[in-house]
Amino acid sequence: VFQFDTEFYVSGLAPLCDQLVILSYVKEISEKTEVECCARPRLDIVQPLPESCEEISSDALTVRGFQENECRDYHLEYSEGESLFYIISPRDVVVAKERDQDDHIDWLLEKKKYEEALMAAEISQKTIKKHKILDIGLAYINHLMEKGEYDLAARKCQKILGKNTELWEFEVYKFKEIGQLKAISRYLPRRDPVLKPLIYEMVLHEFLESDYEGFATLIKEWPGDLYNNTIIVQAVVDHLKKDPQNRTLLRTLAELYTYDQRYGRALEIYLTLRHKDVFQLIHKHNLFSSIRDKIVLLMDFDSEKAVDMLLDNEDKISIDRVVEELENRPELQHVYLHKLFKRDHHKGQRYHEKQISLYAEYDRPNLLPFLRDSTHCPLEKALEICQQRNFVEETVYLLSRMGNSRSALKMIMEELQDVDKAIEFAKEQDDGELWEDLILYSIDKPPFITGLLNNIGTHVDPILLIHRIKEGMEIPNLRDSLVKILQDYNLQV
Repeated sequence: VFQFDTEFYVSGLAPLCDQLVILSYVKEISEKTEVECCARPRLDIVQPLPESCEEISSDALTVRGFQENECRDYHLEYSEGESLFYIISPRDVVVAKERDQDDHIDWLLEKKKYEEALMAAEISQKTIKKHKILDIGLAYINHLMEKGEYDLAARKCQKILGKNTELWEFEVYKFKEIGQLKAISRYLPRRDPVLKPLIYEMVLHEFLESDYEGFATLIKEWPGDLYNNTIIVQAVVDHLKKDPQNRTLLRTLAELYTYDQRYGRALEIYLTLRHKDVFQLIHKHNLFSSIRDKIVLLMDFDSEKAVDMLLDNEDKISIDRVVEELENRPELQHVYLHKLFKRDHHKGQRYHEKQISLYAEYDRPNLLPFLRDSTHCPLEKALEICQQRNFVEETVYLLSRMGNSRSALKMIMEELQDVDKAIEFAKEQDDGELWEDLILYSIDKPPFITGLLNNIGTHVDPILLIHRIKEGMEIPNLRDSLVKILQDYNLQV
């Protein structure tokens, strides 16, 4: 039980859950005449408290003739089951009912709170009668566009328009009218639904006019069947006439040619651009017939990858063809033949003679290994080239391989002046005459004698050498060498 005083007359009472609905009659003083007059009746909702009450809401009602009405002219009746309240006056009946979700959405739209309105409609879509989610969404998109928030408006299109192609196309044209096609480009549907090709072409043309990078991104991201490829290719070609070296446009044109299965054209552009996808494109679409006359370009771009690819697909492009194509570029010819030789010592045997000159010119460190491993290399020709260029190590190897060990040893002693190498060579050949030559050559050179004394013991009788040393010659580290000879001799005994 509650008890409280009010400042107004009460014409009617009704319950609303644990609150009260009060129809009140108020008198107010007119500002103009300062005479007391009747005001509009009010419908208040109050929360009763033990000693007072708290006003929850208050609505003044406009009923006809309220200026003449008195307190007793108003009645409040309520229908318990329906939560309906009837305010009865001499000339009007007003129905009051609790606010529903439709009213809430109306209020949100009035306040331009479209995001909340959309959310409220989605949550209670089964109970709302007046509003449709799509209509609220379209109003929201328009509102965002009016505010200039084009990107957000475009993003909302995805959720609001869903799979409705007509609405999508209508909205795209609205974006076009205000010059904001770029904003919606990222959010256009690409699969389920797919719009008319014209829509996508319109967006691509817009980018092509002002943003080549953006255009290239769309071509990469969009499936090639969304638009008419021929039209876009032509548009790109027209733009390239104004700017023929533009790498972005060239790269994009190559992609368009690839979609269109004009792989030869794409390959030409990729090679000009030195694009990393060249080799992938050749493998993927088996374009070996298209690259027969582009081998030099490929090698210039990336000789390692090009050689590997050519060797892996020898059945499609023969070794002879490659060598012929590279005739005017001997440095590239060398790279190719060197890799071929490393893979198989016999496949390119007809080119081994040519390779001697190529190694001598472009890759000397690999010349000696090549001479050692090749069984098809003409030794006389090799010797001639090495002697012309004064390649001592290679000449020594060739002389010994041709059986001319004495000349080889002489070169080591005279040109290289390396006693250790000479001794190593004499050991390999294991020929008494060579040791004789070696001793003869070394006998007047003390450092050579030291080297011989240290190494000769296990191959030749050291006495032969010691007898020949001239009286009074100073030999570095002689004592150590003699001790070593004695140790070697003991070991042998």
